[in-house]
Amino acid sequence: MQWYFYIGLIASIAISIFALPQLINIIKTKNTAFINIPMYVIYLIGSFCFLVGGILMVANHHDSITKRLSSGLPLIIAQSICGIISSIIFIKKMKNYCAAKRAKISELLYCQQLKKNSDQKKQLYNRISVSKSNKKKDMKV
Repeated sequence: MQWYFYIGLIASIAISIFALPQLINIIKTKNTAFINIPMYVIYLIGSFCFLVGGILMVANHHDSITKRLSSGLPLIIAQSICGIISSIIFIKKMKNYCAAKRAKISELLYCQQLKKNSDQKKQLYNRISVSKSNKKKDMKV
């Protein structure tokens, strides 16, 4: 394979993981108030166009299969992964945005309440788990 394939592969890996910290932060904090809807719409459209372009590069290239893959494969890989991650972020944003609008509160306040409820459920689950393990210990004695 040509040297530009490896440069494209490095670029596709970097591009693929750029949104991962954002997704991890959203999962941890449940906060999507800082996500800009128009930016993600534009990004998803661009990502889809790059994906289609990569597929067309592979399909319309008239050289050997290795040259076909080296021309478009890094682009296809990067945009597929990026599109999935960004779609998850966008869906979570829209879910929180719409729920906040229905509740007639700010999205930031809604996300804070969502995080608080999630933390309370975790604490309750931990208490139940601890009490079950204590009961098992008591039964063994």
